[in-house]
Amino acid sequence: MVCLSESSYTLLMNGKLQGSFEGRKGLRQGDPISPLLFVLVMEYLTRLLKQVVYNRDFRFHPMCKHLKLVNLCFADDLILFCKGNFRSVQLMFEGFMSFCNSSRLAANLKKSQVYFGGVVAEVKQSILNFVALGEGNFPLKYLGICLRPTKWQAADCGEIIKKIQAKLHMWASGHLSFAGRTQNFLWGSSNNRSKLHCTSWAQVCLPKALGGLGFMEGSVWNKILMAKFIWALSTKQDVLWVKWIDGIYLKGQTFWSYHLKADVSWYWRKLCYIRETFSDYILANATMNGKLRLKVLLSSILQRHPVEFAKVVWCCLTVPKHRFIPWQSVLGHLLTRDNLVRCQVSIASVLCPVCEQVEESH
Repeated sequence: MVCLSESSYTLLMNGKLQGSFEGRKGLRQGDPISPLLFVLVMEYLTRLLKQVVYNRDFRFHPMCKHLKLVNLCFADDLILFCKGNFRSVQLMFEGFMSFCNSSRLAANLKKSQVYFGGVVAEVKQSILNFVALGEGNFPLKYLGICLRPTKWQAADCGEIIKKIQAKLHMWASGHLSFAGRTQNFLWGSSNNRSKLHCTSWAQVCLPKALGGLGFMEGSVWNKILMAKFIWALSTKQDVLWVKWIDGIYLKGQTFWSYHLKADVSWYWRKLCYIRETFSDYILANATMNGKLRLKVLLSSILQRHPVEFAKVVWCCLTVPKHRFIPWQSVLGHLLTRDNLVRCQVSIASVLCPVCEQVEESH
């Protein structure tokens, strides 16, 4: 236990070190052993709560009964589940207080709340009086995101949208990422006039091997990332949320044979709709060594063949800023005079300005 008792701390004031002092307990911030100790302590809490469920008077939360789930830990946050009756809450609270007394840890009462669902007013009030906590209301805000048992509302996403819009308005063109500068070069405006563009956003979002620039198109990548959930469900991964869905919705069925019902969560409904995009065969081909390869999955959805010029244009020996023009040239998207005529731009001549004998083209 030397690492627990011989830690020291240094004070930094006004940019200068002002001495140090030894700690009597605890670890240094960022100590590698800290996560291990947290897991050990939470394991002790879990075992105490499991002893509570053996009591005949205890009742599980209806949605957690099949897994016998009573608690979840997220970093320094703890969620406890049980049926909304006084005796079940009393047993769980006694088990939690036993943990607090033995570990000398305590819950932050100002940040702790009780959430009810379908509980009569008299029972609710008796529970609140016993635990001496306030009642929480939905939506529950956790890590800046609003959580609710029903479908999200537009107001729930308003906070996130406002933050994104504020960031976009503050960024100048010179501080944009490569993707932002490229988008401005292709489709931006100059002197209040939009630029001519021959390259579509769909082309830009293709992988480089398929003739694009490798940008991520939001809606496509959202489906690709959600395919990881479908893959986990279809392969019955040994994780808690897969077991929960299997017990609540699938009930022993496969994900592909499941018949969608009307009274399911909208989260689950959206996930089932993506089955039209993927199949068990596509996910199996994109799996290697027990992991889903997203790039392979994307290529199978796009259904395009690799282009021959990709290795030449995106060669590592080519200067990065010189790769963009050859890419446009191979695709025929440079604003040469023949392309300007196709875009119905009035020009004096379509002849090459160098030789003035043939039409300027790629």
